[in-house]
Amino acid sequence: MRFKVVFLFLIAGFTAIGQNDIVIGKTISFHSEIQNEDRLLDIHSPKNYENSQKTYPVMYVLDSYYKFDKAVGTLQSLVLNELIPDMIIIGIRNTRRNRDLTPGTEILDEGSKKRLPNAGGADRFTYFLEKELIPYVNKNYRTAPYKILVGHSLGGLFNAYTFFKNPELFEAYLTISPSLWYENKIFEKELDEVLKDHEDISSKFYMSIANEGGTMLGNTYILAGKFKSYIHQHKNVDLKFMFDPMFDYTHGTVSYPSIYNGLKFIFEDLQYEGPETKEEIIAKGGPEKVMADVEAYYSKLSEKYGFEVSRENAMTDLGFDLMKEPEFLDAAVKAFKYNTEHYPDSFNAYSTLAMAYEEKGEIEKARKNYEKALELVKATGDPEWEFYQTDLDNLNSKE
Repeated sequence: MRFKVVFLFLIAGFTAIGQNDIVIGKTISFHSEIQNEDRLLDIHSPKNYENSQKTYPVMYVLDSYYKFDKAVGTLQSLVLNELIPDMIIIGIRNTRRNRDLTPGTEILDEGSKKRLPNAGGADRFTYFLEKELIPYVNKNYRTAPYKILVGHSLGGLFNAYTFFKNPELFEAYLTISPSLWYENKIFEKELDEVLKDHEDISSKFYMSIANEGGTMLGNTYILAGKFKSYIHQHKNVDLKFMFDPMFDYTHGTVSYPSIYNGLKFIFEDLQYEGPETKEEIIAKGGPEKVMADVEAYYSKLSEKYGFEVSRENAMTDLGFDLMKEPEFLDAAVKAFKYNTEHYPDSFNAYSTLAMAYEEKGEIEKARKNYEKALELVKATGDPEWEFYQTDLDNLNSKE
C-alpha cells in the first residue's frame, strides 16, 4: 500500500507552532485497488498507545472532513470520565460522497436523481471497507475485534443500508439523522428477513433524528419501529437498539450530542452496578464475594468485546463503599490494592489506597502511596496535581 503521513493539529491558545501543539491525529494517503483511487484517512491513536501492548476497539467515522475533530473530542471527554474505553479512530475522507454513501435505487424521484447523478456506489464502498480498509487497519494497528461505524446524514443512510445488507460487518452502528428520504427497497424488509441467518448476532444500533420533516422523519420512525418490534419478539437475540429524537437540534448540529449519547449507549454495560450498603454487601456474600463478582463481570465483558475492559472504576467505587464500615476496612484496602497491582500507572489507584491506609491509621503505608500518587500525577501534567500534594501535606501535618 502506498501512503504518506500528514499530522493534524489543534493549536493551543495563541502560541506558535512548537512544543504547545496539541496533536489529535495524522492523515495518511491510502490507495484503494477496489475503488482505483487514493483515499485519505484521518487516524487518532489512544493516549500512551506507543507505550503499551493493549488492543483497542476501532471507531470508523464517515465524512471525516467534518466529523473527525468532533469524534476525537467527544471520545476524549467520555474516556476522561471513565464512561467508555479508549479507542482508535479511523476517519474516512470523501472523494465522491454521493457515490459512496448511497445505494442503488429504483424508486428515487427524478429531482433527486438529477441532484445525485453519481449515486449508487454503496455496495462497492462496503466492499472496500470489508476487503481493504479494515484488513489494513487490523494489520497496522493493535486492534480489537470490536468495530463501530459512525455515519451522519448520507453517512447515516449508509449505516442503515450496511446493517440491512451485512449486519455483522460492524459490532455497533452509530447512526445520526440518516437521510432516509433516499429510499431503497431493502428498507421495506422486516428485520426477521434481514437477520434470519444472523440469529447469533451481538450488535448495537443507535439512531438519532434532528428537527427533520417529511419522508426523512417518517422513514426514520418506521425504521425505529422495525427494530423495536423485532427486539420485542426476539428477546433472546443480542441486539440492542436506541432511538434518540433530538428536535431541539438541526441537521447540522445534531452530530455532537449524537456521538456523545451513542457512545454512552454502546458501552453502557461497562458501568457496573454493585451493592453499596453494608446490608447489600452482606446479602451478596460479603466483601470477598463482591470483589470476585466484579472480577467475573468484567472478565466476561472483556471476552464479549474482545479487549480488556478496565475494572478500576468499579473496584474504586466498591472500595469507597467498603470504607464506610469499620469492619470492612481491610477489604477496602484489598480492593484498592487490586487497582495498584493491575493498573500500576494510575495515580488514582495509589491515592485511594493511601486514603484507606490513612483511615486504618497505617501512616507510613499511607505516606508511601500518597507520594507515589503525586509522582505519577505530576508526570502526566494533570493540572489538579495540587489535590494530591494537599493529601500528602495533610497527612504529614498530623505528626
